[in-house]
Amino acid sequence: MILVYKYPMQKIVDYKNNLKIQAEWKLTEAMSQLNSENEKLSKLQSQKNNQYQELFSTFKDKTSISDLQNMSSYILYLNHHIQKQHEGLKNAEMAVTNSKDGLKKQMIDEKVWVNAREKSYTAHMEKTLKKETMELDEIAIRVQR
Repeated sequence: MILVYKYPMQKIVDYKNNLKIQAEWKLTEAMSQLNSENEKLSKLQSQKNNQYQELFSTFKDKTSISDLQNMSSYILYLNHHIQKQHEGLKNAEMAVTNSKDGLKKQMIDEKVWVNAREKSYTAHMEKTLKKETMELDEIAIRVQR
């Protein structure tokens, strides 16, 4: 006779597993945002470097003051956006750190419940085996009489 063990708090274990999965999704989303912020920063820095090269190349040629001012203004504009992008990057890094901490907490919480289920299953199996052993002993005693 095979008995299927049903853990009475399985729904809690499943709920904790779902929370862990959601925390994994949040971490994935935060890491994706961090990568996006890094790409934006790289693009801005590349634009700034290109603008500096263009500015330096104009020193060889005769360039009007208004063109130089426009290039200089654009470099200042890029510097401002790079500064803002650094802040966005910092926020994205914080989100990743927070998501990692949240995931770690959820993993520990889930593990506690999984361990509780395993202990309950082990206790159930020991009880079942003990009961079966007692029944077999009774049968053996009856057969001997």
